[in-house]
Amino acid sequence: MSTFYDEWLATGDRIGQELRQTVLIARDRDIPWVRTRQDAKVKLMIANELGFTTMGSNVLKGEIPVGWHTGKHAHGEESMHILAGEGFSVISGQRFDWHTGTTIQIPYRAVHQHFNTGTGPAQYISGMCFDLEAFVRLAAVIQYEDCGPNDPEVVRSFPDQDTEYYPDGYRAIIHLEDAPSDFSYEPQGKIAAVTNQHDYTQYLAVPANGFRDASVLVTHLWKEPPYHHSGRHKHLEAVVYAVEGEGYTEMLGDRQFWEAGDVLYVPPSMWEHEHYNDNPKPIRQLRIQFGIRFWFVGIWPDGYTSQRVYDGQGRPIEAGAIERHREREG
Repeated sequence: MSTFYDEWLATGDRIGQELRQTVLIARDRDIPWVRTRQDAKVKLMIANELGFTTMGSNVLKGEIPVGWHTGKHAHGEESMHILAGEGFSVISGQRFDWHTGTTIQIPYRAVHQHFNTGTGPAQYISGMCFDLEAFVRLAAVIQYEDCGPNDPEVVRSFPDQDTEYYPDGYRAIIHLEDAPSDFSYEPQGKIAAVTNQHDYTQYLAVPANGFRDASVLVTHLWKEPPYHHSGRHKHLEAVVYAVEGEGYTEMLGDRQFWEAGDVLYVPPSMWEHEHYNDNPKPIRQLRIQFGIRFWFVGIWPDGYTSQRVYDGQGRPIEAGAIERHREREG
């Protein structure tokens, strides 16, 4: 007679099989826009229901038409990065102005709404933990107003922004032009797995910049020049949005090709991986960090801490130029 313990014994193999079958790329061009009460245009890109075997993480992309605002609502924590446009957000009654390259951190259950005041559509990428919150029975979305055209009187009624911080002292926004590139900002410390991982990195919503540690944070924007690769390492779950360019990520011996607008998903399985820009134009990628990963790192640091991968001669595989071999003419 089979018991619950027999099922427990088989769970590791079952999960391993599920991870090997997970979807790894959310292809922007294949995902249609939909309209909701909150957004005139939005697409769900990463979720368990879409075939990604996540730890409860979600990624959405939204677009606010010219002269429009999103709905007003509240839910769990959210981290947003403005991909295009300009406007402002009202979070817990406080105004924060943004433009292309701004990262916005929204606290748990804070009432918020976004207004496009620019001359073109405003587009953003957003990380949430709705699937995780639902699993632990804490998820809720409270809708106060629906999306729609801006009322000029309402827009004018909001006071000007006077700070980038919330009343509790934690930061709400950071603009890309203000984001440091000093490696001392690396939130994981100077461990081998992140040393020289990318050619150039800017640090966004990280505690060193004044942000509260959270369940989701847009933490890094990194760049690789033409014909360069990142370092090779392994860790738990990671989500990477391609802002610019195209390339591929090598994982489990396979190449996962992506282009601007796509989301790369690295499952929570400590798989070795490396990002390649094998094109004549630079690439830019945005990292969305989900805090549940680091909760498990704290439980078992020997097994789940990020680890650098070494080559056959024992040298760390760090960021650098792709070796391009020419075939000799006979």
